[in-house]
Amino acid sequence: MYIQSVLGPVDTAELGQVLMHEHISCADWSMRMNFGPRFYEEDKVLEMAQGMLGKAAAMGVRTVVDGTPVNLGRDIHLIRETARRTGLNLIASTGFYYQEEPWLAFREEEQIYDLLMGDCTDGIQGTDSKPGILKAGVGRAGITPLLQKILHATGRVGARTGLPVFCHHDPSICNGGEILDLFASCGMSPNRVILGHSGDTTDLGYLTAMLERGCWLGMDRFGFCDRDLGLEPRVDTIAALCERGWGHRLLLSHDLAAYLAFWDSWETTKNCDYLNLEEDFTFIHRRVLPALKERGLEPAAVDSMLTANPRAFFEGN
Repeated sequence: MYIQSVLGPVDTAELGQVLMHEHISCADWSMRMNFGPRFYEEDKVLEMAQGMLGKAAAMGVRTVVDGTPVNLGRDIHLIRETARRTGLNLIASTGFYYQEEPWLAFREEEQIYDLLMGDCTDGIQGTDSKPGILKAGVGRAGITPLLQKILHATGRVGARTGLPVFCHHDPSICNGGEILDLFASCGMSPNRVILGHSGDTTDLGYLTAMLERGCWLGMDRFGFCDRDLGLEPRVDTIAALCERGWGHRLLLSHDLAAYLAFWDSWETTKNCDYLNLEEDFTFIHRRVLPALKERGLEPAAVDSMLTANPRAFFEGN
């Protein structure tokens, strides 16, 4: 079976180790256009992405899913060039994040559906790169009227194209079931849906209930152990789910970006020692995999979270 990378179709048998949710860059296009090098320098971002992802490739990563939606600054040319320079399979997303945007709020669902389908059928930004996955997002406010429309359009695209969807969700409000119901109403099976950022909670009851619905869980925020839930609780939760027999439905990643323009200034980012960060695209290999093995998980089961699980997800198994 083949899926779309930004440089063409890739056999799922050749995916190798996969980081299922990362970003090359999240940097708003309006900010880029208006403030230029005070906010963003393309050559430097590309240099950082090449260096940081090159380290992950040296540790065995073969494929990276870029989960940047359209309205978080998706830049297909940046993603394509990073793929060329690193030799990695980079998989792009299409879809919209959860912020309330007038550009979407006043559009009919059919227009949003047509925009997303255009990416899937014609290519992104005038290139021949097509998305290999859909992206959606639901924040702490839950499924607002706008998100109801956007997620329904996204689910229809998924049902039409066969593409799976990664949905950012906040497990603190426990609304994964509502998200799965909405996608199901569009004809999408739960086994085509990742409930992203599920590793942000230690609520095993909630996580198990979602797994019983048939979806996948993104244990994918290991790049934020210094800001949110720490490393140990995240690893303990994964180990507990594996003990309950759910290891085959868990997907690992960091949710990092070479440049994440949410909080740090561009000056701070471009002057950082980006090749020697503690939390980077190699953190899972350096810290998480050894920690899981220390908790008694078999090496093969741990390795499957980066290899067999992503392949099964993309193949719809």
